[in-house]
Amino acid sequence: MVLLNLGYAVVTSIFIYIEWTVFSPILNYVVLFYGAFVGIHAIFDTYQDTIRRTVLRSDAYACYEQCPCCLPKCVGIQWGLLNVALQIFGVWVALMQMSDKCQDQGWWDCIVSDNWDLNAEKLWEWEEQTASKARDWVG
Repeated sequence: MVLLNLGYAVVTSIFIYIEWTVFSPILNYVVLFYGAFVGIHAIFDTYQDTIRRTVLRSDAYACYEQCPCCLPKCVGIQWGLLNVALQIFGVWVALMQMSDKCQDQGWWDCIVSDNWDLNAEKLWEWEEQTASKARDWVG
């Protein structure tokens, strides 16, 4: 385990050196890779420990003992879905941070800014058109 940690430290140090001397945005991609790798490991660990098998000492079983309305596997499925949703959100925020629109902003400022063209009026018009087509189709 110590060699693995030292290996990550050496690889990260090499990428920091490359960032400073040769190529600028490479460290962002390395950190995104590390985060995605750890997140995917968390998803598989949740699947292995709570969904695939039930262990009497697991957190899901302890949650079931406290509130017996959800079986341990159901608790594991809920945690797995939460893991997947947070992983997708984290990768989305990271990729958004690396975009040109958010280059000089913090992550929260980039999320709540007007950089993203999410025009609610267009969505409302699309919904009305779809509803009228469905009404015409039905009768």
